[in-house]
Amino acid sequence: MKNKFLGIDYGDKRVGLSLAEDKGPALPFKILQNTKKLIQDIQEIIDQEYISEVVVGLPHSFSGQENERLIITKNFIKKLQDNLEIKVATVDEQLTSKLYEKMGVTKDIDKHSATAILDTYLSQNDS
Repeated sequence: MKNKFLGIDYGDKRVGLSLAEDKGPALPFKILQNTKKLIQDIQEIIDQEYISEVVVGLPHSFSGQENERLIITKNFIKKLQDNLEIKVATVDEQLTSKLYEKMGVTKDIDKHSATAILDTYLSQNDS
């Protein structure tokens, strides 16, 4: 059976999602609103799409120091790990949104950022 991945670009208001099977490519999927039922919404997508692994982008600062955004995202990842029964992996997401903005993508940038996050993870974990 193929592995299916869900990429997540976590934000305060919106959460971008992307999907990929085995070695990709990752494709933009959808944007969820960041509400109290976000984990439940993600679990429903995992069940509907038969996801075997979740990949969340970590927003490291250029200096390498922990910033508020990174701490917030790590707290979200902990909630995912505590509530989901599948692997939750992380990948450095530096510049994913900026990359798409430079390419002129402004609409639904969150799911495009999630796509870049998932593509980065898949390329780094090519076995």
